[in-house]
Amino acid sequence: MNEINNIVNNIDNNNNNNNNNNNNNNNNNNTINENNNQNIIIPIINETLLDNDKQLIEQHNNEDEQLKLKKLLLKRKLGINENSNDLIQQEQQSIITEEEQQQEQQKENLNTIDEEKRKKQILLESFIDFNNENSLKEYCNGPIITSNENQSNCSLEKFYKGSKWSPDGTCLLSCSEDKFIRLFEISNNYNNNNNNEILNVEKAVIEIKEFESIYDYCWYPFMNSNNPTTCCFLTSSKEYPITLWDAFNGNKRCTYKPYKDVDDLESAYSIQFNSNGTKIYSGFKNSIKIFDIDRPGDNYSEIKTRFKKNKNKNKKRIKGDFSDENLNLSGIISCISFDKQSTSGFFAASTYNGNIGLFDERMDELVDILPDPINLNSQQQQQQQIGDDGEMNINYKMGITQIMFSPKDSNYLFASFRKSNYIIGWDIRNTVAQQVYQLYRPLSSHQRIQFDIDPFSSRYLSTGTQNGQLLIYDLFNNGNLIYNQSLNQSLNLINDENIQLNDNNNNKNNNNNNNNNICINSTSFHPYLPLISLTFGERQFNLNSNNNLNNFKSFSILKF
Repeated sequence: MNEINNIVNNIDNNNNNNNNNNNNNNNNNNTINENNNQNIIIPIINETLLDNDKQLIEQHNNEDEQLKLKKLLLKRKLGINENSNDLIQQEQQSIITEEEQQQEQQKENLNTIDEEKRKKQILLESFIDFNNENSLKEYCNGPIITSNENQSNCSLEKFYKGSKWSPDGTCLLSCSEDKFIRLFEISNNYNNNNNNEILNVEKAVIEIKEFESIYDYCWYPFMNSNNPTTCCFLTSSKEYPITLWDAFNGNKRCTYKPYKDVDDLESAYSIQFNSNGTKIYSGFKNSIKIFDIDRPGDNYSEIKTRFKKNKNKNKKRIKGDFSDENLNLSGIISCISFDKQSTSGFFAASTYNGNIGLFDERMDELVDILPDPINLNSQQQQQQQIGDDGEMNINYKMGITQIMFSPKDSNYLFASFRKSNYIIGWDIRNTVAQQVYQLYRPLSSHQRIQFDIDPFSSRYLSTGTQNGQLLIYDLFNNGNLIYNQSLNQSLNLINDENIQLNDNNNNKNNNNNNNNNICINSTSFHPYLPLISLTFGERQFNLNSNNNLNNFKSFSILKF
């Protein structure tokens, strides 16, 4: 042991002498002594060190680093330096840090390459060639509900207003102007349909008659036909409570009753389940009422979306300003949409005043107002907003008829407006939402036209038009239009090369709105199959009694 002490002390003395640059002779002698001592100390240290220490040393390939670490370990055993443990750790960390940096750089390079490959793979897997003439084919037709049996002589009161696929993809729920909710079962023999036969649905399996106009309807988000308990949907109608229906037999399960301040029953203009399926959010004028799905009746909590102005504060609200303490979302709540992936923790609500608010689902509080769309209107619509005095009418608002998060990542929020030719998309990942999409969709009426985004990749947005066109946009490619076809009464696909999507031809197309081009008022992607459902219909006036109304279709399903 004394021999080892002497050797270590000699090495330390030699190292200290190396720092003295004034005496060159001593430096040369110390270098020779150090080389001699290295040859002597290595076998002695190897015998003294434990197996764990040897394994620690073997992790380093450099011989100089190994020798340096051996010396520090030996000092720790002899008690020469009380802070030897710290020195060893510092030395070890300094050696490992360089190796880790090299490894991290290699991993980053590999991750970058893998990320690029993954993005390319996703683009390839999700790409559908809609430019092909045969990209969409007729798969299924629904029953005809339009007939000449009209009590009113001015309008056709039997047409579909929209349809929604069930979450498990086995059923199609539809709402019509004749105050009926209809449930259709769609054949699940998609993979066996190799002959391209067109299926026909003769009648609905469930028909539910409401007493007044139906405002909104929605599926339970975890609906599964194998579990009858989950097979249910909600409806809301004028002057009636919110009703939960059984999708198997059409029976009423329970009702949820919202009241006004004077204990009068209030109608919900919009309804939606939250992402977890535990609560029901319903929209009213200046408020959102929340029901627990397990507690029917009049037990609910309320979110006030409008507050009385403080006269002492003359502060003008700025849309998109997160720091504004007086956020208000005044008006009738027309739509409610939730983040299906539950990643953002927000839900959105829109009004017929043209505003969209973001709410924190955890606290049920309004946290931000989205900015107004940019260049939303055509020149004709902008002229309608100008008053007689030549100034812009600030009270002119386009009601919002639908809002929707991008299904896969919920990074974007899309909205459609009344009498507006565009569907607008915002990027909501930043503090202030930024408008990134402006998708053209001609519409000159107040009719609600439902769009949809494919749930698999969130790449394609489909929408119909009042002129009978089906439009599909590629959101991964700056929202470019990739499909534009006009569908006639018999649903023959026609290449409509003469229709150009610009504001100059809107009036011509709108004036030529005849029976050959029926409005496509909703589109809906299947949850997992390459199918898209379309519903047709609009209120028509001054109809000729000789019209062949039997050719009108209620809904159709296309495959791609």
